[in-house]
Amino acid sequence: MEESNRVADSIQEQVRQALAKHAALEVFAGGSKSFLGRKQSGTPLDVSALRGVVSYEPGELVLVARPGTRLSEIETLLDGEGQYFAFEPPGWGEAATIGGTVACNLSGPRRFKMGALRDHLLGIEMIDGHGERIRAGGKVVKNVTGYDLSKALAGSFGTLGVLTEVCLKVWPRPETQATLSVHGLLPGVALQHMLDWAARPLEITGLAYDEAGLVARVEGPAQAVRAQIETLRALVAAESSVMQEDESRAFWRHWRELEWLGPGAGMQRWRFSGPPTRMVRLMEALKAEGLQRWGLDWAGGLLWALLPVDTAVGLVHRTAARHEALGWRFAVGERNEEAFTPPNGGVVRMNQMLKRSLDPQNIFNPGKMFALDEVQVGGSGLDG
Repeated sequence: MEESNRVADSIQEQVRQALAKHAALEVFAGGSKSFLGRKQSGTPLDVSALRGVVSYEPGELVLVARPGTRLSEIETLLDGEGQYFAFEPPGWGEAATIGGTVACNLSGPRRFKMGALRDHLLGIEMIDGHGERIRAGGKVVKNVTGYDLSKALAGSFGTLGVLTEVCLKVWPRPETQATLSVHGLLPGVALQHMLDWAARPLEITGLAYDEAGLVARVEGPAQAVRAQIETLRALVAAESSVMQEDESRAFWRHWRELEWLGPGAGMQRWRFSGPPTRMVRLMEALKAEGLQRWGLDWAGGLLWALLPVDTAVGLVHRTAARHEALGWRFAVGERNEEAFTPPNGGVVRMNQMLKRSLDPQNIFNPGKMFALDEVQVGGSGLDG
């Protein structure tokens, strides 16, 4: 504990020195998410030494950890108590940390059923752009009145402050799971099944589709899982098969970590979130931009796409906006074009207000989310 406090004090002093010099800081922990957002040129502020689980109360379903703690370390700890993060965060590399996961608001396939990471974030401690250490939220869910700062930090990509602690809700792990795989469905038909199944009173916690077919994960007591899988099989007139627990877990890990997507040579990943009814149309529109591979997640609300590296970035963002979608470009090489589809005016104004309040000198990851000469914001406009 003393060592962590010393590290936090050192980070706070570095922030104060940057403020005195009006110098920008590049805030990061494990660096495993450096491909998200625009490239940074500020003085590196590495918080990876600020690590460790501060407290874990299995009976209270609450965990507090420092930002540099490896995500895999926390998941192993939770698994030993039969618990997990219900928002199913992707790691995208062994160096993934809980701080980077929160900063990017990353959520996996359970997102449509269990909510985003920010819905499970109970509180934070951070160093703001005044050089002060502040807290927001806490260990009790029903403790928030007015604006919830902790949830604004989720998805801010380090542009509002430096996280020093995060407090997250954890959940009991379901008894078992199985996944129904349905083959030979066209995209539009598969989407209709996803929308229908997601609306039913079933314990479906994963709904995804790619060229290999439609997959639906069911979790819960073994008998209920078997019955619900058979219910789903009866609802679709197509060839299907069932992945039992071990195979199902392996499949969704493979899917969550994007091992199925690539990228291939000369290609880069894109992620689009928006209304499920628009995602298939967006996919069709992206074919004109050289779309190579794609898949739907979040019951149709998320589109993964593999596009050529030299695709016109601005054109892709405009195409996404026309389909009411928000695009994320996984940056590669030296290009520093917009990584995210610019938000609407209301979101911009809210985030500018947050930025002026928490980081008035704009020292934290300036331009990370959007170009400085366009929309200088930080905040909660991006849903992971």
